[in-house]
Amino acid sequence: MGQQAGAQIETGSMADQAYAAIEELIVSGTLPPRSFVSEKQISAQLGIGRTPVREALKRLEMDGLVTIVPSRGIMVTEVDVKLQLYVLDVRRELERLIARRAARYALAPERERCRAIAGEMLEAARNGDGMRFMHLDQEVNQLLDQSARNPVATQTIRPLRSLSRRFWFQNYHAHIGSLEDGAKTHADLMLAIHRGDAEEAAAASDRLMAYV
Repeated sequence: MGQQAGAQIETGSMADQAYAAIEELIVSGTLPPRSFVSEKQISAQLGIGRTPVREALKRLEMDGLVTIVPSRGIMVTEVDVKLQLYVLDVRRELERLIARRAARYALAPERERCRAIAGEMLEAARNGDGMRFMHLDQEVNQLLDQSARNPVATQTIRPLRSLSRRFWFQNYHAHIGSLEDGAKTHADLMLAIHRGDAEEAAAASDRLMAYV
């Protein structure tokens, strides 16, 4: 019984790793829209077994980032601007809730990480490092979810963030100063949570959604 539970935990952890790795390939455009890949190819590329890769792909399909096409493989979905607007309508409300809760319920180490990550995002923007910025953005989301302590909100918002991240990454370079603007809005949110200011965190979250 204990061995079986341990195996399930390990598989789940590997599936999470596979999900994060494949999502990054899609968000960054390494796997562009309408491209096809196979479960076998991804497994070999990531060095992760096919079972956790299969689980990750099912989650990504539910999140709207891939479509599993019988006899052809896995197709990366296209970026849909109209869908993105619908996503932001819902995401704005959830992010505001999560920001307020994070400001209220974050523990001391989480608040300190919020302060530190604000500076790291500003530095990434100054260096024009879009990939570093994207990785920090992902950490911000994880930190927000952990600090907010509301698993329902976390599970609901995850696919919305993935769609938004891909849209942002593929378009930010078209706007001069976009990374700097994004870093400032992220930093405002992180510092509000560090201070425990729930209303300012909510306002900063709204500004961040306007930037996205």
